[in-house]
This record gives sequence, C-alpha cells and structure tokens, in this order.
Amino acid sequence: MARYRRTLLAPVVLLLLAGCGGASTAPGGSPAGPTPAPQPVVSATATGSPGPFNPADVMFLQMMVTHHGQGLELVRLAESRAQRAEVRTLAAAVDVTQTEEQETMRGWLRNWGQPTEADPADHAHADHGGLPATGPEQIAALGRITGAEFETAFLNLFIAHQHNAVEMARNEAKFGQDPAARELAGRIDQSRTAQINQMLTMLG
Repeated sequence: MARYRRTLLAPVVLLLLAGCGGASTAPGGSPAGPTPAPQPVVSATATGSPGPFNPADVMFLQMMVTHHGQGLELVRLAESRAQRAEVRTLAAAVDVTQTEEQETMRGWLRNWGQPTEADPADHAHADHGGLPATGPEQIAALGRITGAEFETAFLNLFIAHQHNAVEMARNEAKFGQDPAARELAGRIDQSRTAQINQMLTMLG
C-alpha cells in the first residue's frame, strides 16, 4: 500500500501544479504568472446567445464539461466501492451536482453554436494549462483497488481533481465575459474548495 501511495502522489502533485488557466492559484492563494491578453467579446446577435460571451467563457465550459466527465467516472466508482458511508454520501452528492452542471454547460455551448467538448489537441489548450486530465490510466488503476486502500486512493486523486476545477473556475472569474458562466464559476470555486477540505478531513 505504501508503494501505491507513492505512485499515486506523483500525478496528484502534477495535477496540483498544472491547474488550468494562464494565472495559477491555490485555494485561498494569490495569482501567479503572466496575465493573458484581454479576450475579444463575441457578438450575442451572431450566435443567438442571451448575452455576450468571449473565448474564455467557451474554453471554460468546454474544459469543465470534460473535467466533469472524468469526475463522474471517479465518484461512481466510490459510490459502490468506498467502505465509509461519509465517502459514499459525498460521491453521490457530487454525482448529482456535476451531472446537472454538465448538462447546463452543454446547453449554453449549444446556444452559442460552439462544440460541447474541448478540442482533444494538447496545443489548443497550451495557454490554459493543458486539458484538465485525470487520465484513463489513473481511473483504470483506481478501478482495480478495493477496501480501505481504495478510499485512500480515491480521496487523494479526487482532491487533486477538484483542485483543478477550482483553478479553472478562478480563471473564468478573471477573464470570462458571460454573467451566467462567471456565476457558475463562483459556485464551483466555493463548492469544490469545501469538498477538498472535507476530503482532507476524511484522510485524517
């Protein structure tokens, strides 16, 4: 188990260091790094959107849709495999919330005439810290673990995963244009930060 924890912590650290956004922050921390150039506002009339939006809004929603999909894979494993009721309850709550958020974000992107998934090409997201990635290898590895070891692995991996969501949300709050997307980003920042603190407590 100790060897597994050491193996797991490496990608966790990488995720913590590679949060999406031109300016990286830690929960409660301050921005670091260069400030991206202002993004042009896209005409609402041209897209049928109820309000103005810019490329930062589109990138945030597309990347968050992908991120939510990865998170749903993780929590659905925990719903059936975690031993403690508190871990299963957290996973079930995240499942409901992120499923609803994902559908909302896809609807906004469709209204704007934009693809509902992030471009899989790595270079397309270089200015945003790269695609939000809890890789398939990590998810598959988690799926092979059971018992108390599963809980520890899940909590470590999901803490890093939700930290990535906080990074993306804070980036949207700084550079996004659409009021609804910015409001969603604020809710994601608060709720995921609370989840991270809850999971750190579970880890003891």
